[in-house]
Amino acid sequence: MFCIFTAHHATWGWTYHYSNNTMTWYMARKWCQEHFTDMVVIQNQTENDYIVSILPNRTNSPYYWIGLTKEHINETWKWVGNNSTWVGEHSWAENEPNNNHITAFCVEIYINSGQNRGKWNDENCAKNKSPVCYKAQCNDSSCVKGSCWETLNSTACLCTDGYEGDKCQTVVDCPPLSQPENGDLKCTQGGWEFNTTCSFKCDPEFNIIPRYYIIAYVFNLFAPPAVQCPPLPQPSNGNYSCSKEGQIFNSTCHFKCHLGFFMIGSSAVTCAANGHWTGPRPVCTSNYISAISMNDRQ
Repeated sequence: MFCIFTAHHATWGWTYHYSNNTMTWYMARKWCQEHFTDMVVIQNQTENDYIVSILPNRTNSPYYWIGLTKEHINETWKWVGNNSTWVGEHSWAENEPNNNHITAFCVEIYINSGQNRGKWNDENCAKNKSPVCYKAQCNDSSCVKGSCWETLNSTACLCTDGYEGDKCQTVVDCPPLSQPENGDLKCTQGGWEFNTTCSFKCDPEFNIIPRYYIIAYVFNLFAPPAVQCPPLPQPSNGNYSCSKEGQIFNSTCHFKCHLGFFMIGSSAVTCAANGHWTGPRPVCTSNYISAISMNDRQ
C-alpha cells in the first residue's frame, strides 16, 4: 500500500503530490499518471525553489524523482509531457550530470540541508526513489474558447482570436459601422462580432474610395471621385453641350451639326454608371441622302 502526501501550492493552480514509498523512475511515472496527471515538470527556477520548500528533508538517499530524462547519452534532457528542455544555470549539483549510466538517464532532486539542496543529479532509472507528481487544474471546461495555461500560483486562459474574458467566454465586438453616405452597408452577422464580414456598395453615381484615398479625403486633400466617362471630342462639322460639367455619371451630352450638315446617329449620349457612354457619337455629314439612309437603318 502506498502512502500519498499532497501539497497544494495555490487555489487556482496545479497541486504537487509525493509519496514516501520508493520505486524505479518508470514505476514512479506510472504511479503519478494513475493517481494524478504526470511526474512533476519544472519550468523555471521559481517552481524548482517552491518544490524544494514543500518536500520533506532527507538526510541521505533515496531522494525524489522528477520528470527530466533522456534515452541516449548524446540526447538533450527533456521534461516528460511537454518535451521542454528547460535547465537552469545552476540546476545541476557540482560535477553533474556525469552521464555515468550507459543505458538510461533519469534525474533526482536533492532535498537535504546540505549545499546541494534543490540541485539535480542524473541517476540510474532502475534505482528506487520517491515520486513527485503534479495534478493539473486545467480541464475541458476551464476555457470556453481558448487553451488553459498553468503556471506557479495561477491558471490562465489563452484566448483564440475573437474572444476575451477570464475564461475566453466573451465574443469580441468591433466598433459599429455607420451606413455610408451615398451607399449601403450589409454584414454577414447580426452584430459586430469577430469574423463578421461587411460589404459596402455605393449608389450608382459614386465609386468606392480605395483605401489609400481615405486619409487624403479626411484631410481634404481631394474629394472622392464620382464616376466619369472618357472626354468627348468635338465632332467634325458640329458641336455638343452637356447637362453636367465634367462629363460625369448621368450627364447627357446633346450634339448639333453646323448649318448645311446632317446628323447620322443619336443626337444625345449619356454617361452610364459603368463609366461608358450609352452609345456611339453621332457624325455630321453634308450628304443628306446618306444621313437619311443611315438613320433609317438604326
